[in-house]
Amino acid sequence: MKKTILLVALLVSVSLYAQEGIKFEHGTWAEAKEKAKAENKLIFVDFYTQWCGPCYNMAQKVFTLYSVGAFYNEYFINMKIDAENGEGIELAKKYGVRSYPTFFFIDPVTEEIVHASGSNQPAETFIYTGKSALDPKLRSPYLEAEKAKGNRDPEFLLAYANYKGSRYDRNASLAAAEELVKIPGYGLGNDRVWDLYVKYVSDRENSLTRELFANPDKYRKLYGDEVDRKIASLFSYVPDLQILLDAPDFAAKEMLIIKTKADLAQKNKNYDEAGKYADQLMAMAADGKFEEEIFQFFTFFCRSAQYGEHPDSWKDKCFEICRFNTYNNPNRDDAQMHYEYARQLEDKLAREGKALPAPEYGKIEYDTRPRDLKMKPKR
Repeated sequence: MKKTILLVALLVSVSLYAQEGIKFEHGTWAEAKEKAKAENKLIFVDFYTQWCGPCYNMAQKVFTLYSVGAFYNEYFINMKIDAENGEGIELAKKYGVRSYPTFFFIDPVTEEIVHASGSNQPAETFIYTGKSALDPKLRSPYLEAEKAKGNRDPEFLLAYANYKGSRYDRNASLAAAEELVKIPGYGLGNDRVWDLYVKYVSDRENSLTRELFANPDKYRKLYGDEVDRKIASLFSYVPDLQILLDAPDFAAKEMLIIKTKADLAQKNKNYDEAGKYADQLMAMAADGKFEEEIFQFFTFFCRSAQYGEHPDSWKDKCFEICRFNTYNNPNRDDAQMHYEYARQLEDKLAREGKALPAPEYGKIEYDTRPRDLKMKPKR
């Protein structure tokens, strides 16, 4: 009995521990500054609005992670500031906030920004953003100043390219990477440069990609299957089929050709042809091949029946694809997939004269917008 109680207590403790994310202060800005001074920490500020989707995503899916909380709670005093309410209005003006979410790391003594970032960031990138705030040579003001001076040191260029990539400034990141790979020892064979390339370079017309396309086997020996995944990502959406046909060989090429043909046939209203290509993709996914890519494609492909005029036969085919997607996708947490299936199911019932009655209470339409995410105000 004692062992059982101890085990339950341990499991509860581990569960609570694992769910702990960033601990945000709930006092005033002045109180946060005093606490940060006392603990000799920077203040991390998340400037957000109540209608900002990326802000909501960060709050729900990134700030709540244990790995993120463990890092940010140790090194920063954390504040969430609504830029459109309370003292957040003046603070947003003071610090020149122009987009959401904006992340600032602020010295509580000088009240100056020592590092800036923003956008919807995955956990790994967001932790890198925090680590950069602790290193004077990775902070945004230093990096921008050195870039303006013409610093071409390879370690600087690597840091600058990663910083710009983390802020979704892909053009600046690519430009720095293009300079970097000209330096001996900093080509794609350098694992840190490869990591930068995989994360932030999505352009097929650059020297890094041309090098990869010219020597794929060379890099497969270094990075294995990651090479084929990277090449596939570069061709994940290609409206011109010929570009894909001319691409170098890689594992997912046939699948992407079929996917592109299905998409083009659907757009050209060649529904029978589109359905045949969809069948080929379903057979591939059922066989365990390229599941993630195919299921992601189907989530958006089958919603075409919900917009514009289409024959019932195509709507039925889209329902079949949508049901296959929902039944078989191993990612059971994909809310968009379940939402599309529910909408298609309701539409099918309505077309067969079995429409569900409107709900007696609450909302009368089904959507995926979180209840506490407000609509963006009209300016």
